Amino acid sequence: MAQYSVKQVYNKLVGDKPHVQWDKVVWNRLNVPKHRFICWLAMQDRLQTTAKLAKIGVSTSTDCLICKQAAEIHEHLFFSCQYSQMCFQDLAAWLNIRNVNTGLHNVINTIKRGKHSKFRNQVCYAGVTALVYLIWKSRNQSFWEGSVPTVDSVMSNLK
Repeated sequence: MAQYSVKQVYNKLVGDKPHVQWDKVVWNRLNVPKHRFICWLAMQDRLQTTAKLAKIGVSTSTDCLICKQAAEIHEHLFFSCQYSQMCFQDLAAWLNIRNVNTGLHNVINTIKRGKHSKFRNQVCYAGVTALVYLIWKSRNQSFWEGSVPTVDSVMSNLK
């Protein structure tokens, strides 16, 4: 008779789960829980952007609420939007992150490939996660209050 194990039954029911490259970024011990949650949604393209809301008929516009220059999709919001690019450039200068292409996944891969200590990578991941949260918060402030915080105010909150 084979030995019964809860782990075996669970693995049989759930099956193989796809491995993601960003798990250590989101669940980093240095991250604030609300930053983790928003970044987790962002990494899966699950935030309710205006483009998504327009698809289901909730919004009439797909424009980015921050810059009004492109459709608000995850790729634009994190870090193709001019506002988020300026925020990220400040973060990159502060944390000494070099040679980064735009895009949240590219930023994470650049940090991961760097020859730095585990702790330094965790600090960089925490900075990026906090920035994702603050950009989303700025986007929501733009929607609800009609004003976008300055890059300097976002960065002073982050630091």
